[in-house]
Amino acid sequence: MKIWREKNPETFTPPAHFGGLKVANIVPFGDGEFSVQVSRAPPGAGGEMHHHDTWSQVFYVLGGELTFDTGREKFTLHAGESVLFEPKDPHHTLNEGKGDSTSLVFTIKHE
Repeated sequence: MKIWREKNPETFTPPAHFGGLKVANIVPFGDGEFSVQVSRAPPGAGGEMHHHDTWSQVFYVLGGELTFDTGREKFTLHAGESVLFEPKDPHHTLNEGKGDSTSLVFTIKHE
């Protein structure tokens, strides 16, 4: 068992993200197989189209809304909704709403 109690984790903008999107590691990868992050995106912020070769990601929208584009489908999630991207699933994110978007992002490594 491991407990994380960081009350004010450092935030950063991941590569290929823009518009003031900031992420905080709540449960960092470290030696584990997964991570949990809080992602905050002001209106107009998001991440460029990309995929992960060996990671799955679940986005759970806590507040606001977040639009996803897979290159084949575009959809918007609102508070309480989630999506799973498997390894190699392309995705682009953009906050097209009028207020900030806050999401939990769960990332799971696959070897």
